[in-house]
Amino acid sequence: MMAKVIVFSNRKGGTGKTTLAFNIAAILSERGRTLLIDFDSQAHSTIYYGLQPQSINYGIYESLVEFVKNGQLKKEVVVDTKSFHLIPANQNLAAFDLEFANLENKEGILKDFLLEFDSDYDYILIDTPPNLGLTTLNALTAAQYLVIPVKADFLSLAGLAQIMDIFYKVNSTLNPSLILLGIVPVMFVTRTKMSKEFLEQVTNIFGKNLVFHPLRSDVKVMESSSYALPVHLYSPNCRAAVDLRKIAEQILWRMKNEKGIG
Repeated sequence: MMAKVIVFSNRKGGTGKTTLAFNIAAILSERGRTLLIDFDSQAHSTIYYGLQPQSINYGIYESLVEFVKNGQLKKEVVVDTKSFHLIPANQNLAAFDLEFANLENKEGILKDFLLEFDSDYDYILIDTPPNLGLTTLNALTAAQYLVIPVKADFLSLAGLAQIMDIFYKVNSTLNPSLILLGIVPVMFVTRTKMSKEFLEQVTNIFGKNLVFHPLRSDVKVMESSSYALPVHLYSPNCRAAVDLRKIAEQILWRMKNEKGIG
C-alpha cells in the first residue's frame, strides 16, 4: 500500500502551515501510521514537536545529502516518541537549494527519498518553507496532494495566486499526479466583516468544493505549541480542536474521492 503524501504550502509566511501540518498529522495518526517531514529551515514543526533545531545533528538535510551522495538512508533520522513520527529539520536545510542546484534530478530528490518510507506509513505530511525555491519544488514534486493554508485577509490573496501559479506549472511538468485538495482559511475570526468577506471572495473564485472549513483564531493553538502538544490533546473542546478535526475529515474524504484540481 502506497502512503498518501500531502504537502502544506504557501508562498506567504505566517499562514499557519506548521499549525495545520502538525495538528493534522496528530489527528491522522489516529487513523494510520503517520510521518511529518519538517522541510523548512526555520524548523517550526521540529520546535512544535518539542525539539530544539540546534540540537538536531542528523535531520532531513543531512539525511538527504547522504542519500544523494552515497545512496544510503538511515531511518534513525525519524523521531518516534509521540503518536506520529517526525523527520526534524535544522538550520542546515537552508543550504538545500545551493547544495543540489546542479543535480540533474534536483526537483525529484525528496520523491526518491520518500520511496524508502512508502511501505512504513499510511500518511506522509510535508511542512514547507514560505518560498518557491528548490525545497518547495521538491515537496510539490514528491506529493500526491496539496493543501494551501491562507490567512483570512485580503493581503494574502497575492500569495495564494502565486502558489496557484506554481501548482499549475508543477502539475503540467514535474508532477502531473499532484491534486489540489483545497484551501484552508486560517486565523479566521467569525465575527469580523473582513473574515466573512474574505471567505466569500475565495469561495467565489475557487468554488465551495475547494474551500475547507475555516480554522478559527484560538489562543489554545499558541498555548498547545508551548507544551509540544497537538491542540486536540491540549484542549479537546476548543474552537481550533473542533475545526482541525473537521478539516482532517475533509482531507480524508477528498483523498478517498479524489476531489480537487489535478
